[in-house]
Amino acid sequence: MAIWQFYCNIISSTKNSDILSRDELISWKDIPLPGYNIDFLKCEKSWAKNIVQYGNIDETCIEFIFCKDKLDEILCKLDLRTLTKYMLDQIVEYVKNIEACFLVEDMIYPPEIQTMISVLMKSRANEFCRNPLGYIKSLK
Repeated sequence: MAIWQFYCNIISSTKNSDILSRDELISWKDIPLPGYNIDFLKCEKSWAKNIVQYGNIDETCIEFIFCKDKLDEILCKLDLRTLTKYMLDQIVEYVKNIEACFLVEDMIYPPEIQTMISVLMKSRANEFCRNPLGYIKSLK
């Protein structure tokens, strides 16, 4: 993952998040396969055979990770250097359409544009993009 990428999982909203571990939350096992024909990102060749990847790995992308031919998890990486509101709208709409939510670290967020903008604004990736040198100096 690149420092300018905001990283999150797309998780099913049908799960009881209060009693599940993080691994159980991110898993799509035993959940009907959501559509993954995404028309707002180009399908790209992935570095792994078990990953269906939309978008460039170093930019904004969504990865569908399969285990034994079953969807295991969905990763979303947002390139905050180039992310547009239009692209974020497309991603949020997709997450709504598959009845899912965003999992960022240990917090679950609904697929709402203003919520996600707020989360993105507070992220380390945004801090880096706003002031790369200042961010690197703060790591000391």
